[in-house]
Amino acid sequence: MKDLLKLTRPTNLLIIAATMALMRYGVIGGHLERALRQLVSEVGDVQRSELILPAHFGPQMPLLHFLLLVLSTVLIAAGGNVINDYFDTRIDRINKPGKVIVGRTVRRRVAMTAHAVLSGLGLLLGAFVAWRSGLFKWAALPAFAIGALWVYSTTFKRRLIIGNGLVATLTALVPLTVGLYELPLLQRAMDPAWIVALPNGDRYEMQPFHIELWYWILGFAVFAFLSTLVRELQKDMADVKGDEADGCRTLPIVWGMKWAKAIALTHIAIIIALLLLVRSQLLRDPLSYWYIGIGVIGPLLLSAGFTYQAQHREEFIRAGNIMKLAMVMAIGYAMLIRFLP
Repeated sequence: MKDLLKLTRPTNLLIIAATMALMRYGVIGGHLERALRQLVSEVGDVQRSELILPAHFGPQMPLLHFLLLVLSTVLIAAGGNVINDYFDTRIDRINKPGKVIVGRTVRRRVAMTAHAVLSGLGLLLGAFVAWRSGLFKWAALPAFAIGALWVYSTTFKRRLIIGNGLVATLTALVPLTVGLYELPLLQRAMDPAWIVALPNGDRYEMQPFHIELWYWILGFAVFAFLSTLVRELQKDMADVKGDEADGCRTLPIVWGMKWAKAIALTHIAIIIALLLLVRSQLLRDPLSYWYIGIGVIGPLLLSAGFTYQAQHREEFIRAGNIMKLAMVMAIGYAMLIRFLP
């Protein structure tokens, strides 16, 4: 059971759950709290606790439905991790022979059954949440994710670039899924506006600001997409020996290690340039300045340096781990949104 749990990669699953929670409570909830704080500062003689808020103020998905949505996403990701290791057994025997689980401590039939159960439960929960939310079209999201993870593990992982792009797309869907559910429900709740009352009887309208929230959600999704592309390239460079023996056509195998490094470094440069642009044009407060500069750009530069100098598998893995740190720090920025001016 312990080794079967390892196949699901619990740390990555926790990051997925944390990302979705931060999109809901950090981005959406934090943005609403900023709006209330601005109202309090404009009015003057009133405290935040004295405001009389509309019923169900805040993120609109019922908590149970949101938890089921997170669980659906985590179960599908877990099933995808299991099936990926199932089909990667030959590669892993070369790249990391001491860490092979499928076929040794976990039978192949058990791994395939676990994938089916995890993915099936994830699909059912995702469809239930879509139905109960009145957004049944989003039942296609878990179905797409399951199909994409299967095709990636069986086919696209071994093809040039397309496998990296598919994994990056699925990673970007994690924060995006929260927006696809929460923002239409929020728009429906705020139509035409939310009324915030003061103790003296004055009433203020909170105008809808869904476009701004979409910018935030899309910003996190774009970062997730680009940073995952880099990390996938770093993993391909680390695993080139086993991939080549299995007939894979990854970028470092087809174009060579120099080109693979150059493309990874170019993507890191693009990410840093975008962060600097956003920081200089939209997030000029000191908190954002130092957090993005030290907490996000710092690890990105370290990952770029390690990628440039890497020659052996362990060095590429180190560069990828630092890239994961940058991704976690970027997600963590969502906690700060409620404190922005």
